[in-house]
Amino acid sequence: MNETGKTIKRKLTDHKEAKTLLLKANLAHGGHALDVIKTMHYSAIIMGIKAESYIDVNNQKLRIELWDNDNMVSVEQMDGNNSWRWMQGKKAPLPATRIAEMRSTFYSGLLGLRKAALNQMQVLNMQKLKNNTYSVLGRLNNNDYIFAINSQNLLVAEANKTSGRTSVSALADLRLIQGIMIPFKETVTTGFKKLLIEYTDFEINPKIDNNQWAIPAGA
Repeated sequence: MNETGKTIKRKLTDHKEAKTLLLKANLAHGGHALDVIKTMHYSAIIMGIKAESYIDVNNQKLRIELWDNDNMVSVEQMDGNNSWRWMQGKKAPLPATRIAEMRSTFYSGLLGLRKAALNQMQVLNMQKLKNNTYSVLGRLNNNDYIFAINSQNLLVAEANKTSGRTSVSALADLRLIQGIMIPFKETVTTGFKKLLIEYTDFEINPKIDNNQWAIPAGA
């Protein structure tokens, strides 16, 4: 076999090993419980600001609310062609780049480890990092998704590149919630901007009332 043949065989082997590692991470984070997520709700503190988020996985709907005490100060909602941002009583369409970033939620990090997401993704390569951690690169719709998985098959970091913009998240403080290992601390770096997210509560498959997706009063 010539060098080209060896390279192709090695890449095919890498891809198979990479997909196997992703499936191991899927199992470590909950397996079936992770795969059957339909809705999620979480509360968090983002740099001192309270956030509430509602996620409908099947319909790819995502809502992020920011609160100052008991006052809602902004909302971003992705819902197909009806995606918008509300702030200071005014509603406006979400920019396409922000919609792409929000949509990446369904294919990166924990939700990206669902078998339904992995089956859509093209797995490109795997690299060994320090401390027996490996990174796996996947691609979907011209967007790149990276999963850093440690020796316990747990996700310790993730990154995605959408619309030419790269975001990297370091994950920590994993807790078992309804059969799923969920990181409760996330440090997100985008360019020179860094955000610390501390999650305070997670609900898996809650019933989300239609009113929860409503435009705030006064818009």
